[in-house]
Amino acid sequence: MSDHDKSYFARRAAEEAELALAAADPEAQEAHRRLQRAYTERASVGERVSNEAEVIG
Repeated sequence: MSDHDKSYFARRAAEEAELALAAADPEAQEAHRRLQRAYTERASVGERVSNEAEVIG
């Protein structure tokens, strides 16, 4: 993942944190927090690695 992509995800995580703080609805707050965690993870480790089994046939 490029540094540009990591910067984007970090910026989006910060925006979601602000939106969570500003939201009046508890469900909206939680949704923004989930998005914040997902963006933070992407910024720090990149995309998740798929552990799908390889079919050998």
